[in-house]
Amino acid sequence: MKTALAPALTLREKLCYGLGDTSANIFMGMTMMFLSIYYTDVFQLNPAIMGSLFLMARLLDAFGDPLIGLLADRTRSSRGRYRPWLLWFALPYGLSCAAVFFSPELSAFWRTVYACLTYTALVLSFSFVVVPYVSLLGAISADSDERIHINAIRFPLAKTAYLLCSLLIPALITLFDNDVLGYRVVMSGIGLLSTLLILICYFNTQERVIPEGMPAVSLRQQFGYLLKNDQALILFAAQGLVMIMNTLKFGAAAYFVKYVLSMPVTFLSMMLTMASVAGIVAPVMTGYLLRSGKVKRIVLLVYSQLASGAITLAIGFMPASALWSHVGLFVFATLAAELIAVILWASVADAADYGFYRFGVRINGMIGGGMLFATKAGMAVGGALIGYVLAWYGYRPEMHTVALPDHLPAFRWLYIWLPACCLFLTAALLQCYRLDEQKMRDVMMAVRDEAGRKEATRHGL
Repeated sequence: MKTALAPALTLREKLCYGLGDTSANIFMGMTMMFLSIYYTDVFQLNPAIMGSLFLMARLLDAFGDPLIGLLADRTRSSRGRYRPWLLWFALPYGLSCAAVFFSPELSAFWRTVYACLTYTALVLSFSFVVVPYVSLLGAISADSDERIHINAIRFPLAKTAYLLCSLLIPALITLFDNDVLGYRVVMSGIGLLSTLLILICYFNTQERVIPEGMPAVSLRQQFGYLLKNDQALILFAAQGLVMIMNTLKFGAAAYFVKYVLSMPVTFLSMMLTMASVAGIVAPVMTGYLLRSGKVKRIVLLVYSQLASGAITLAIGFMPASALWSHVGLFVFATLAAELIAVILWASVADAADYGFYRFGVRINGMIGGGMLFATKAGMAVGGALIGYVLAWYGYRPEMHTVALPDHLPAFRWLYIWLPACCLFLTAALLQCYRLDEQKMRDVMMAVRDEAGRKEATRHGL
């Protein structure tokens, strides 16, 4: 491995790299916050069909992510291995985002067909952008601490997307005469914005870390090395649980506010906006805590999830009339849960370095794809659970103006009890993670020493 002769990272490049994640999180935000209620209450899709669609499309997409990572690893271009993919798929990603919410007037059967085709196109085009994007971090910088710093800038920008979704989308949709037209116009604008942000990232970043003299590795061998990387597998499992939790909590928030708290969409927008601000503040807090040495990475990983789980459980004991208590607990649970995001995603490159240290093979794209697999699989399971739990309790989209008392436990399971379980399981899992600050210093020193020995051998020294 060598570092290409290129200018050092500037604040501009770090910011532009972060804008790529802003685009990615627009997708995450709109699907977790609005897609479920859009499909059931606007597009009139059966909840069980919706759950099956989320499960099958996202799992299909998730299994493709490591393959996309493999393709990116093998890409050879004057623009690098990962950046070209951002250019190639920026436009399809934006167009598919608009198509999902176009909502044509169709029969029940053809609505199902349309939803399946457009949603599958969206998640696949998203993968062709985001898998290379995640892998790009390891090619921008070889330094683990610098990657943490990049992510401390990246994640506030990423969470700004949630703020955009929660604050603007409900307000903009209400400006139109009906929800169908509102979703159609607003989400077309969101698709255009997503494309522009990806292109900004492409044109303003540079790949510096270039594998040199790496042995040719087959797909089967790459999967073998991936499965031997125990630390990468822990990251994948933790990310899967995090995404199940987020998909459940944010996907069920609209139902919980509408039917349990009996509040309008403006209240939901306010609550989601405050949670989005917490999501912006959390990575800044993480960066400060780690740089100041007040807490170590793994300690923060574990105890943040325990705290968020406890706060989430407390929501279940609040009466529906205690509106501001519900808002406060939701926001603080989000803040605590989001403290790990910077570390988890920076650790993707750490796990790749750890694998190179152990096996002498660099598979950044495969590991980045594995992390995206975990993300999509988590969203698949979370989205499916929303649909199946609603169907189990008899929720019908044509009854969306009022919920029966029998429906209320469904919203509580989706919004409180299941997310809390995910948070506690995540904390237990992350106790097994071992790539702390000292371990990564040892890994990087060993990698540099090996690179130095190869360089000396090449020059006959």
